[in-house]
Amino acid sequence: MSSFERYNDDRDRRPYRSSLKCFNCNEPGHYANQCPHRDRRYSSSRPSTSSDSRRSRSPRKFEAQRNEFSPRKGVELRDQVAELTKGVATIKEHFDLVRAKKEEKARHKLEKERGKEEERLRKEEKEARLAQEEARREAKRLEKEAKAKQEAILKAEMKKDVTMHATMLMSEIKDDWIKQWKTSVLPSLAGDGGDVKGKKQVRYEAKEDSGTGYSSEGSETSVTQEISEKTERLITEKRKRVEDTSIADSPPMETPGKRTPRRECGEQSRRVTRARTKGARTPIPAKKRSPIKTPLPKLTKNRKQSPPSGRLTPASKSLTRLRFRDAVMKELKDCNADELQRYCKKEGILYAGKIDVIFDLVEHRAQVQFPSFVPASEVIRICNSIDEGAVSSTENLE
Repeated sequence: MSSFERYNDDRDRRPYRSSLKCFNCNEPGHYANQCPHRDRRYSSSRPSTSSDSRRSRSPRKFEAQRNEFSPRKGVELRDQVAELTKGVATIKEHFDLVRAKKEEKARHKLEKERGKEEERLRKEEKEARLAQEEARREAKRLEKEAKAKQEAILKAEMKKDVTMHATMLMSEIKDDWIKQWKTSVLPSLAGDGGDVKGKKQVRYEAKEDSGTGYSSEGSETSVTQEISEKTERLITEKRKRVEDTSIADSPPMETPGKRTPRRECGEQSRRVTRARTKGARTPIPAKKRSPIKTPLPKLTKNRKQSPPSGRLTPASKSLTRLRFRDAVMKELKDCNADELQRYCKKEGILYAGKIDVIFDLVEHRAQVQFPSFVPASEVIRICNSIDEGAVSSTENLE
């Protein structure tokens, strides 16, 4: 076989040059610098573009045949890439949805806290406004009460001043009228025939047969007795008045007589009672009692205490309640601490010492026994008391 024939045979077996192919992804239609999959590593069969010693060397035939890429595999890879892209997009959508839910939840929580804060602020403002209104009403009420009290005091003082002024005027008018009546009217009515005031000198005629003198036979006792008789007679005559003359329809003036205090005749003798006059009595032997004594609280413990039947007045209710409290206190005072604790546990009262708990139990049982009892309170009105005080002061002045 000649060399020419051998060349022709080799030429027939040589594969023809294929179309444009990428050395990076082995996909036809573009170069390696235009490959969309640049993250892939370059194949070892591509010619090197770097400063390699094998730059001018072409790839071997067996390497090209070994790295040959089929179109079907490329389609599968593209499908896988598309599915992965869809999975990434789905995961991204899921994460976006979760993030949106978290943001929505945080926003709702923030709005809820903001609403609570606003509600609290509104409530505080409302309470402050109500407190201010209450304080304003209280101040207004106190001011009104103080004003009413001041007016009542001023009215009472004015009434007192007017009463005193009227009393003084009436007294002056009365004194002027009495003076004018004594100076002008009474002398003209009485004339000169009588003694108006009863202050004329009384003359006595000396008795011829009296025979009493300092040089007489009488002793000093008789002289003293005579002087005292004369003094009494003078006083009696001085007290005499002329009969009152009637003036129009006015009643006659009468003056009460003087009263002299009584003198005690002497120290009164003490009264001797019958018990003192009697002698000593014979002693009576005491009654013998049994040494075993049953305490009274144990006898009356189970006895039910009930209020009296029938209609009760407030006074009788108060008296019945006091008697009930006294009976309960007598019952509880002989109980020990254990019994008192049992009573407290049964009636729902806090045990705070024996003395205090006795009073608490008494008050609790009284409230249970007399639930509608309200102690009557006396109401004293200020205006009435002030008017009564003014009236009493006016009467004292008159």
